[in-house]
Amino acid sequence: MIRWLKIARAEIVRDLKTSLRYPLELGTGIFILYVLFMGMFLGAKVIAGRASTALSGNLDGLVIGFVMWFAAMMAINSVSTDIEYESRQGTLEQVYIHAPSFIGLTWMRAVTHISLGLGAVIFLALLIQLTTQHWLHLTWATLPATILVFALTIAGLCGFGLILGGLSMVLKRIGQLSALVQFSMLFLAYAVFLPEPWRSVVAHLPLAGGVFLLKKLFTPGASFADVAGGTAWLALDSAVYVVIGTLVFAVMERLARKCGMLGHY
Repeated sequence: MIRWLKIARAEIVRDLKTSLRYPLELGTGIFILYVLFMGMFLGAKVIAGRASTALSGNLDGLVIGFVMWFAAMMAINSVSTDIEYESRQGTLEQVYIHAPSFIGLTWMRAVTHISLGLGAVIFLALLIQLTTQHWLHLTWATLPATILVFALTIAGLCGFGLILGGLSMVLKRIGQLSALVQFSMLFLAYAVFLPEPWRSVVAHLPLAGGVFLLKKLFTPGASFADVAGGTAWLALDSAVYVVIGTLVFAVMERLARKCGMLGHY
């Protein structure tokens, strides 16, 4: 236990130093996402035209979907990108040898990276709301349920990221596949606008179910009772993705170790 606490502290220090040493990369990333959202927002505003009421009714889903997409990219990259990067620079085998459990270390890195990245997620959400002058309706009563839904959604996405992380150990370069998955998540983030029965079809896919529930929670007068059933399904879906991701990662890890792929790129 003490060893894992030391590893957690080391990972937090590593992430903080990296962020402070390369602030331009983080700032540019947030700026690009902000410009992308504003392009979508202004485009939707032009298409809506005089139907400002219809646009206002959809702004909750627009903001929530985009912010959750940013969090989804962070969750997936926290697992897959780290492994691919260390594989390229030739340090993957050193980390693998010294870590008490490589998959445990991967989960530890994901948790610390996402925890520190929450500041960027909150900043982007506030910046978008400040620009659009449309504020999400969050109350103290729905805050615990919001945190729970967010955590369950991110856990499922980390399980999905484990699949990409396992593939990167064997295939080494999966940048294009990772980009395809991330932009597919953008579709799932806005699945809330799909008509039935398509919305029910994608409800159990990564990210989509969490966005559905968050949109309900940000509705005035909402309570946890309104999303209790959906939260239970979200927990089950996330557990399935975590188990599948862990199994795929373990198989890919064993294959990479057996074929001697950890020590070279």
